[in-house]
This record gives sequence, structure tokens and C-alpha cells, in this order.
Amino acid sequence: MKIAIKRILCFLALSVLIAISLCGCSASNDIGNAEGVNEISQLNGCDIGVQTGSTFDVMTDECIENAQKKYYESFADMTVAVKQGKISAFLVDEPLARMLCSEQGGIRYLDEYISHESYAFAFPKTEKGAALRDSFNKFLSEIREDGTIKEIEDRWFGDDDTAKSITYPDTTGQSGTLHFTGTSGSAPFVYVKDGQLVGYDVDILCEFCKRNGYGLEMSDVDFAAVIPAITAEKADLAACCITVTEERAQSVYFSDADYEGGVVVMVADSAAAGEKSGFLENLKDSFYKNFIKESRWKMLLSGLGLTVLISVCSGLAGAVLGFGVCMLRRCRNKALRGIAAVYIRIMQGTPILVFLMILYYVVFGKSDISPVVVAVIGFAVNFSAYVSEMMRMGIESVDKGQNEAALALGYTSRQSFFKVVFPQAARHFLPVIKGEFISLVKMTSIVGYITIQDLTKASDIIRSRTYEAFFPLIVTAVIYFVISWLLTLFLGRIEVRLDPKKHKRRVN
Repeated sequence: MKIAIKRILCFLALSVLIAISLCGCSASNDIGNAEGVNEISQLNGCDIGVQTGSTFDVMTDECIENAQKKYYESFADMTVAVKQGKISAFLVDEPLARMLCSEQGGIRYLDEYISHESYAFAFPKTEKGAALRDSFNKFLSEIREDGTIKEIEDRWFGDDDTAKSITYPDTTGQSGTLHFTGTSGSAPFVYVKDGQLVGYDVDILCEFCKRNGYGLEMSDVDFAAVIPAITAEKADLAACCITVTEERAQSVYFSDADYEGGVVVMVADSAAAGEKSGFLENLKDSFYKNFIKESRWKMLLSGLGLTVLISVCSGLAGAVLGFGVCMLRRCRNKALRGIAAVYIRIMQGTPILVFLMILYYVVFGKSDISPVVVAVIGFAVNFSAYVSEMMRMGIESVDKGQNEAALALGYTSRQSFFKVVFPQAARHFLPVIKGEFISLVKMTSIVGYITIQDLTKASDIIRSRTYEAFFPLIVTAVIYFVISWLLTLFLGRIEVRLDPKKHKRRVN
């Protein structure tokens, strides 16, 4: 116990040292190979960041010759990459660029527009989606005439942060409940403030719901998952600075444009980056922004609870299912053995992220099943494939004479297996399953792809608002380490109880 505590303290100390070194490095880093860029042509042949699933992929090829594209999930990650010199620039919508520059030093955007774009809400290509789109378009026309949309625009594109608040409708309404999805990394259109989704698009949506008697439920996903959520009808509508394109219009219905803007190029600003405060002051300010401001630590705590819940439920369900598959693998029926073998090969050969998204968007695409339940099912099924093989190998490692001796003593086949063979097999397979379960806990970090705000997703949301990497990531790593350490300690105790050789001798 004391050794384990020393290890965790050493890990925490090492994490702090790494954080300090990263702070120091970021303060003295050169500002990439795009320093002094004033024209887009100067970026030809440079490393350019592209948000996964965005229209900026094609735009980058069109406006920057020989661009070396690097894909990122969020503008927060690209902002950090530009400031650290990992990429020279990235494309971003002008309203987002303005907010990035106002909240972050060391970056700027070029005056030249790449293109002028229209942004709108997306709806499923169904009769219900078409009817909702028509109703929404009528609403947009009304708020343009009465000046409401101008008030919303001034609120979210202005500098007064205290004015940026929303009165949300109830979750249920006379006309039903609308399920909205967006990505919180698209401020000022959609982002997280005080633990709630807010922004220009969210404000417009809430006003629509209140005027038309709708309840509202909202979910936060990565940008690449927004359109799939609409096409799979997991959401009734989506918005987060979505650019209207012909290709997207083939998959979803678009409303009339709720905002007209353009695309600009974001690059490093060495002059602004040079204005640095003292190290300790930066460290204190960073800690405040990442955890204290808007009580962001509560998001991590809530995400931790979901991570533990999914891990434990998946582990228990997977162990039970794995035992059943193991029994099928050992039965005399060739057909059943073959089915179990194929099941194991499919699960072992399919990436868990792909399998999870197939479950959420395809298998349960038309149902209202909770994404947490989908995650538990997905991880349990995947975990069972590995557990079953571990159990089978453990059972086969027990000498056959043990079973024969038990039968000779009058035990039935069932009693012999559960009272003699399986307890001995557990001593062989439990240490391996323990390691696999720890891997399961860490694999749950991908559940953010199916709208679950777990520990990793909470960290991503914080980074999308603070545009800082080391504090949220290191704290997340430390939390995962602590969870893994506690689970290893707990499972180790069970392992000792099952293995008589590890019991301490008692002196009478």
C-alpha cells in the first residue's frame, strides 16, 4: 500500500514538472514558419491545419498551393498548434476568428477573405424534417422583421460578456420536444458557458422553441459527427456555424441562412505573443481559467462519474457475457462453437470506435436509447470477446485429473466445474483480465463521439474555451491514472483471495 502511494505521488510530481516545462517551452517557442505572413500566397507549401469534416478541406486546396494538410478535431487544438509552430495557419469562419483573437494572444487573421459563406440550421431529409424547416424559415423571417435577430447578433458578437445569457425553454412542451445537436468548439455560435450550451445559434433556437411551444434537449458532439447525427435522425436539427454546401444539401435540409459571413486565414502573431507575464502569474491565470472560472471543475467531476459508471457496468456485463461465450466455445455442438468463434474474431478485428459509432448511428439510429446505454453495450460486447478467450485458456490450463477426482468423489459435472475447475482457472485468467479491464477504462475516452460528456470530452470542452492544452490534459491523465491504480488495487485484493498461495500464513 505504501509503495503504491509513493508511486502515485511520484507520478503527480512528474506531471507537475512536465506542466512547468511545457509552460516554459511555450513561453520561449518560436512562432512557426508563418511569422510575418500578410498574404495568403506566402503560405504556399506550408503546413495548414484543417478541422475534420469541414468544408475547409477543399478550400485549403483551392486557395493555398501545395498545402500540407494536418487534420484536427477542434479550432482550440489548431490555435495551440499555430502558437507552438506545429502548423503555419488554419482556415476559420470570420466570427470565430474574431472571438479567438479577442480571447487569445499570439494569433491574428489576415484581412483577405477566402470566400463568403452562408450559415444555417440543418434538418433531416424527411417529411418531419421538411415541415420543421419550413416552420423555422417562417420564424427566421419574423425575427428579421421585428429586429429580434439583430438583438441576438449584437448580444453574442459584442464585447459585453455579462449580456451573453439565455433563458432556456422547458425540456417538454405542448408541441413536443426538439433534440438539438451541435459542437461546443464553434464560439460564438455554439459553446459552453457555466456548464450550458450557449451562443448565437442556441439563442435563436431557444427563441424558436418558446414561440412555437417546443421543449428542448441539447447534445454536444464533435463537428465531424454533427451531420451524421442528422442523417441518422438522432437529432431534429443541428447548428454550429454549419456552412451551406451543395454536397451537404444532398444529405440534409438547410434552413434559410441565419448568418452571412466568410472564411479567413488564422496565423501566428509574434508581436502579440511576445507580451508575456511572469511564469507564476501565467500558471495561476491558466489554472483559474481552466478550472475555477465558470466552475469548470464541475464538468470534470461530472465526466468522471460517467467514465466510472460506463467502465464498471461494461466490465461487469462484459465478464458475464464473456463467460457465456466461453461456454459456447467449449460445448460439443460444432455449430455453436463456430458461432462463438466468428463472434470473437469479428469483435477482435473491429476497432472499438467504429463499432461504437455503428451501434449508435446504425443499429440504434432510429431509437431514443440513451447514448450511455449504447456505450455500455458496445464496450461490454467488445470486452466479452477478449474475456471469453482468457477464461477458456485458464480453464484448459487446469489439469484434467482435477475434474476426474471431483467426479470420483461424487460431484456432478456442474459441481465439479464450478467448485473445483473454475476456481483454479480463475487464478490463471484473473491477472490477465485485470489488465484488460484497465485498458477498457482508458478506452472509454472515445465515448464523446456519441454525445456523452465523459472525462475526456469535458477536458476537450474546457480546451475549446481556454485554448490551452497542458492543464486540462495533464489533469485528465492524472485522474485516469488514479482510477486505474484504484481498480488495480481492488482487483489485486480479489486475486489474492482466490489464490491460496498468496495468502499470508496465520500464526495461532
